[in-house]
Amino acid sequence: MIEIGLLQVLGIVFALFAVSRAVLRYKDKSINAFELLFWSAMWISVVAVALFPGIFTTLSKVLGIGRGVDTLLYAGMLLLFYLLFRLYVRVEEQKKEITLLVRESAMEKKRR
Repeated sequence: MIEIGLLQVLGIVFALFAVSRAVLRYKDKSINAFELLFWSAMWISVVAVALFPGIFTTLSKVLGIGRGVDTLLYAGMLLLFYLLFRLYVRVEEQKKEITLLVRESAMEKKRR
């Protein structure tokens, strides 16, 4: 039988809440199917780690990293940098779109 502590229960409850939010964002078309799958996988991973915290200890041995917590921190940092990169790319795309819209609007005003 698995012993579950308070922090694990809170992590599982929060992860399930986050999955429900992702499903709602998908239903109102704020995110697409790929994003829904990505975020659901992330939060289901949180549940798996909460239920089986030894996962990172085993993974750290395979990767040659000292402790399971270190592996978790490295993985978290990599994920955050990836998400930051994706956010940066989207912001740059929006800046270009806004620039084009402003130019078109200015040209339209000038024609009048």
